[in-house]
Amino acid sequence: MKILLATPLYPPEIGGPATYTKELAERLRNDHSITILAYTTKSPEQINSVELVFVDKFKPLYYRLWRFFLAALKYSKHADLIYVQNALAAGLPAVLAGLLRRKPVVIKFVGDEAWERAYQTGKTKKLLVDFLQHPEGGTKIWLFSKIQGWVLRHASLVTTPSKYLGEEIGKAYSLKQNACVTNYNAAEHESHPFAPQKRKHQLLTTARLVSWKGIDGIIEAVALLASKIPDLKLVVAGDGPEMENLKRQTANLKINDAIEFVGQVPRSQTRYLRDESEIYILNSLYEGLPHTVLSSFAAKIPVIATDIPGTD
Repeated sequence: MKILLATPLYPPEIGGPATYTKELAERLRNDHSITILAYTTKSPEQINSVELVFVDKFKPLYYRLWRFFLAALKYSKHADLIYVQNALAAGLPAVLAGLLRRKPVVIKFVGDEAWERAYQTGKTKKLLVDFLQHPEGGTKIWLFSKIQGWVLRHASLVTTPSKYLGEEIGKAYSLKQNACVTNYNAAEHESHPFAPQKRKHQLLTTARLVSWKGIDGIIEAVALLASKIPDLKLVVAGDGPEMENLKRQTANLKINDAIEFVGQVPRSQTRYLRDESEIYILNSLYEGLPHTVLSSFAAKIPVIATDIPGTD
């Protein structure tokens, strides 16, 4: 089978779509012909026998959507399936290409982009389920929501990593019965050639640094505990629009020695950091089914996480 994998993220960038796309391609490449189409500006991680096609993610929005559409149209010509990792940036051009080529399009839906954009820009404080029932955020967010709904309704199939997410988007976007199925995430833990030494009182969180990931709350907790546990250390792996705010918060709380921002790191280093930490923390306000928690379970690392659908 010839498969076109379309994704908004690809390693070395972090995030579920990036991790999932690379792992899926590695698993399928021996038995199928795989092409990956992604937005990126960084040096991509290569995969033997897999063709990689990239669109500059920092070009103007309409330009990069057009370039992604043209690439999807070109590389789907001989494809048997287009498999997409979101419903807007990659989903819209991929579905349009699929309709023109009359190719089946499967969308893996892990997060509502209309809500994410509204929350990140401070246009809503609603959690996902409430937002889906009563969207807010202005004309631009309304347009994102409408486009996203159109894309999901015109996909051949939509998969979600948790049952609750499928049920909620099915109601919110009027999907046909059986148009959405649950396909749970999975994770493997790869061992290292040498065992990392556990660092006493080291905590780890890995995420895109966006507001709903709740990194600021973890930093506040560290500030409260730092006087009682002098050698407490929080390692924050990831990058994103909240980086400067989080560094400023750390400085204001005078706990610079207790917080280490390592930025965006390769997956191998993330695994090493997880293995040497005592506890993994996820303080997110929304998750579909987080790879980071599954990877921590596989590594037998204790996890502290918010009690939210998709994680609990």
